[in-house]
Amino acid sequence: MRLKKTPSRPDVTSPREISVAETLIRTVILVALTLAFASVFRFWQPAIKLAQHVAGTSAWQELYSLFHIESGLGREQLILTGIMIACFLLALGVQAIGLLIFQRIRKNRV
Repeated sequence: MRLKKTPSRPDVTSPREISVAETLIRTVILVALTLAFASVFRFWQPAIKLAQHVAGTSAWQELYSLFHIESGLGREQLILTGIMIACFLLALGVQAIGLLIFQRIRKNRV
């Protein structure tokens, strides 16, 4: 019994190389978006209330015991770290969606 060879598919074009300049621009945009979202937690009252609500949940309280945080300063640092991680992830998502939209617009023009 011989197995038939499947015809080889032509190589799918790999994504283009990303230049150093483009990487730097993406990094600057990501940092700017992260800081913009973080400033929302500083100046917008509903976001402040949301952060206080999340910091008061039992799940967040478990983080204090998990990381052995007992001081007020340690708790504030954990809250700020959580805010920055959330802002970074949100900025990363916004940037990814923006890049997809930009690629589709670029592809439609060609």
